[in-house]
Amino acid sequence: MLLARLQTGDGDAFAALYRKYWRRLFDAAYRRILLREECEEIIQEIFTDLWTKRETLLISVSLEAYLFGALRYSIYNMIRSRKVREAYFDYLLQMPGEDSNYIEDRLHYEELALALENSIQKLPEKLRKVYQLSRKEHLTYKEIAEQENIPVDTVEKQMGRALKILRENLKEFAWAWIVLEIWDLYP
Repeated sequence: MLLARLQTGDGDAFAALYRKYWRRLFDAAYRRILLREECEEIIQEIFTDLWTKRETLLISVSLEAYLFGALRYSIYNMIRSRKVREAYFDYLLQMPGEDSNYIEDRLHYEELALALENSIQKLPEKLRKVYQLSRKEHLTYKEIAEQENIPVDTVEKQMGRALKILRENLKEFAWAWIVLEIWDLYP
């Protein structure tokens, strides 16, 4: 019923499907990924695809089975992408010293570090504080929440917003940002 209404472009049907399945999809994704921002991003992409492909969508199973299948596929792709980045990073670390240019690499690193610090300083005060407590003082979200007297959920949202802003500000350093993210994912 809702699927048929969705396929005709009914926004209320889409909203109802979103409310019905979002939490269950998020919980399933979080059990596998353990990173709130990535889970939200995957689920948002699933629902965006559902809406954009609604008119041509052929679902031969239940909508629930379709959504959870899309979730499994998205998680698989995300993990595969992580592994490719990790393998590339390992390759870079194992390259022979004579082929690498230490001075050039050092200059790129310093340029990235300066750009990152400038971007951090431009963050709104609350986002900057949460980011610095997490990344520089290595506090957990729970510890930050207790220190700042805010809910853990707020810390997660602020950290997600801070990272999103930093990624946008540093997109010219895409490869370096991937390396920094790998270090965050695999400390």
